[in-house]
Amino acid sequence: MQVTELDELIVKLIVDSGHPEIDSVERVPTPGRPDNHTRLVVRFASGASATIMVPLVTGGGVSHERYQLPAGVL
Repeated sequence: MQVTELDELIVKLIVDSGHPEIDSVERVPTPGRPDNHTRLVVRFASGASATIMVPLVTGGGVSHERYQLPAGVL
């Protein structure tokens, strides 16, 4: 899994949750590495926000199965 794939998965899970307190989710490129290093900013109805940043996804190789998050985590 690449960082961008993880970003997309996290955004999808947050948006698909349909939580009424979540106003928006944005992918924000990191200035130093805009092509492959992003932050996710979640904005809430209360005015609060949360920033999620994953700098590196490691492990596996070509023959490695794609990682699936356990259902209990979601």
